[in-house]
Amino acid sequence: MLKHSNRSLLKCAATVAYEHHEKWDGTGYPRKLKGEEIHIYGRITAMADVFDALGSDRCYKEAWDDEKIFNLFKEERGKHFEPKLVDIFFEHLDEFLEIRETLKDEYEK
Repeated sequence: MLKHSNRSLLKCAATVAYEHHEKWDGTGYPRKLKGEEIHIYGRITAMADVFDALGSDRCYKEAWDDEKIFNLFKEERGKHFEPKLVDIFFEHLDEFLEIRETLKDEYEK
């Protein structure tokens, strides 16, 4: 639906929607793309999605503590996530934590 749009933002959204579950090592889905076969939009969104999902309370789970998330990112460097993006994440960790805090969903238990 999005990929046929003439608008660049919607084409970008189509790429994100289609590729953010691919993994750097080729074990993701839906097409098992590997490395730079995955568009940069998908590679970035994959990290942002996991960071948000694990670090946020949901009605079905509590948020992971930050150290557990950081350990997962380190373990998944070169597997799920592009190594260079993991390095950038840790180099700018304070900024990412600030953004997360600013945009945090309020979930009442």
